Amino acid sequence: MKRWITDEYRPLARMIMAVTAFGVLLVAALVYLDRITGFLSQLVGILSPFLVGGALAFIQMPIARRVETFLCRTLFRKSLKTRAPRVMSAIFSILVVILLLLIFLNILLPQVITSVNALVKQVTAFVNENDDQINTLLKRAGIISADVDPLNSVWQNILSSVGKYADILPTVLRTSYNLVYSIVFKTLIGLIVSFYLLIDSKRMSRKCKQVCYAVLEKEQAERLILWSRKANRLFAGFTTGKIVDSIVVGIICYIVMLLLRLEYPLLISVIIGVTNVLPFFGPFIGAIPSILILAIVNPPSALTFAIFILVLQQLDGNLIGPKILGDYVGISPMLTMAAILIGSGLMGFVGLVIAVPICALIYALIHTYIEAKLVEKGMSTHTHAYDMLPLPDETEEAPKKSYIATIREKIRKRKK
Repeated sequence: MKRWITDEYRPLARMIMAVTAFGVLLVAALVYLDRITGFLSQLVGILSPFLVGGALAFIQMPIARRVETFLCRTLFRKSLKTRAPRVMSAIFSILVVILLLLIFLNILLPQVITSVNALVKQVTAFVNENDDQINTLLKRAGIISADVDPLNSVWQNILSSVGKYADILPTVLRTSYNLVYSIVFKTLIGLIVSFYLLIDSKRMSRKCKQVCYAVLEKEQAERLILWSRKANRLFAGFTTGKIVDSIVVGIICYIVMLLLRLEYPLLISVIIGVTNVLPFFGPFIGAIPSILILAIVNPPSALTFAIFILVLQQLDGNLIGPKILGDYVGISPMLTMAAILIGSGLMGFVGLVIAVPICALIYALIHTYIEAKLVEKGMSTHTHAYDMLPLPDETEEAPKKSYIATIREKIRKRKK
């Protein structure tokens, strides 16, 4: 039987078919974008307990591995095939997470609520004392008209709105109850899922390797497994290191604020520690509302805190962060900022969190590819070697003339 496409043009035909199929899928995705996004959001809502469990297991994995290693070296040295160390390490890591949540709910949360209540009273007193100045500023800005008493009118509007929206109060309460129930339910299911993921992590890893070797060529499978390990190490190291770094920064902020006798040390330290998890922009996001809070209560304290937080950010960026994170993120600040902007624009808060390790992984892939190509060409892989690299025709003893040097020599001969 005669073939329609010969062996010579078969790779080209495959490439054309692949490009055509990709174009058709892209056009279909753009046409049905609303349906696809709706389906994906519904799917994420259904799978959210498993996603929470996966995130918890990912965070608990370093603790579980260290505990399992310790148990295998001490209690279960003779029986290495038993699953008892893995089960005990998973239970221990989950207990650590529950203990941290209980500490936050029983110790930190009441003090934070007390600080927020005191802050509300301070803001109310500040508004009452500076009523005329605030009215003048609002009138000059054109936000309100000059023939009404702004704060009193706003208060009257709030009171009237309460009466109008009193009918929807049961709906609001029901929605709040459903939200709290959903969070608690998803967290409990997530803990159960994380427990089973921690127990079966090695078996699942072996199954994934088996699938890779079955579907791909041996060299491709080994390369995929190698980069999967590197991605896991990068994400786990960055996530764990960032959490530890944020805890250290929050503790330092709390101790220094106590020594300087600044207002609301626990509330502001929690804000600084939580926002420090976000890379690059996190310290600024946490510092701005903290400075505003102190400026309302005590302006000199706000100035002192602004100077201190600037020093703390420099200390964290140049000493604490690199010491804890190590070499997990080896990209420049410009690439970090670009990754955060692109990630937050595409995926919101999730993109803001995972943009930096993804960018670091892509950078590592490109860097490895470039180094491999340079090694093939017999050139140096060190960046400093290309600082003052001369052109091929400027060297006295060039092993091989470049194409440009050959053209220049031919032109010179023609002119002569």
